[in-house]
Amino acid sequence: MRFNGKVAVVTGADSGIGRATAERLLQEGAKVVAVDVKNTRRWPYELSAGERVECIDMDVADPDAGRQLEEYLSYQFGRVDILANVAGILHIRPFLEVTRADWDRVIAVNLTGVFFLSQAVARIMVANETPGRIVNVSSVHAVVSEPNAAPYTATKGGLEAMTRTMASELAPHGITVNCVRPGATKTKMSEPLYTAQIVRSLMEKIPLGKIAPPEWVASAICYLASDEACYTTGACLDVDGGYAMDGSLPGRAYA
Repeated sequence: MRFNGKVAVVTGADSGIGRATAERLLQEGAKVVAVDVKNTRRWPYELSAGERVECIDMDVADPDAGRQLEEYLSYQFGRVDILANVAGILHIRPFLEVTRADWDRVIAVNLTGVFFLSQAVARIMVANETPGRIVNVSSVHAVVSEPNAAPYTATKGGLEAMTRTMASELAPHGITVNCVRPGATKTKMSEPLYTAQIVRSLMEKIPLGKIAPPEWVASAICYLASDEACYTTGACLDVDGGYAMDGSLPGRAYA
């Protein structure tokens, strides 16, 4: 029960890594504010945890989202201990065909939304002198190219740089800011891309030879959100089965 009595906000909480993170926090005692553009109101009751879940239908890219969240948390709880920025979108289109609308939407959700929601939550933490935890979710493709996903990779690289700066500025307030960098993970967003051919290629590329379920990434997020990680800030934790670090040639080795 690492999070007993803590108030945690999780974005993208309707499915995938966001839902797995919210469920893990609930299981370990937290009160969870589940944020998603979709209707999240059904699933807490599947866990018999309805009394410890508050659901907000919100587009994190909305310019007013940060202000609305800050007002809600201040009124409803008066405090907040944890923010897990999980919400994100992936738009597949060749670089030469990306439109301004494509670019703006991915940036708004994956980067701008994270910035202003983090700012809103951090203001409450600072005002209450809460040694809070902010955990952002990047991607292995912040450091490994992903063809046909230039806006997405740009946001993830930017998110990691922003995490370090946020960590520096918020450290004097006792607030840690860290990042999880997932590799291949089976979610609603990624599943349509994981054809049989793609899966075979991933099995060759990933040293541990597995595609992660969302729960494996959620475990890392919850570690960084816990007091066990109290001396870690500005870090990025790889949860990718070795994807990013592996420079071997599939099926070959230098003699």
